[in-house]
Amino acid sequence: MTLCTVVKTIKISARNQIAGIVKAIKKGPVSTEVEITIAGDNELVSSITTTSAENLNLKEGSKVFPIVKASEVMMGID
Repeated sequence: MTLCTVVKTIKISARNQIAGIVKAIKKGPVSTEVEITIAGDNELVSSITTTSAENLNLKEGSKVFPIVKASEVMMGID
């Protein structure tokens, strides 16, 4: 999953662009987990590098746009 803080008028191949709000950030030395609230109080969790999280200046309450390519999604059943 890719995170953007603004959506510009560029065309990208990923069709799944979702608006959300950062709920929580769990920063680690190498990677950071970003919990995002999306429509209907659903949540996504994105794992990005800590450097990327710092470059995006992410904070709780920040508006973000997770971008998900279909090939990045795994499905499982119980």
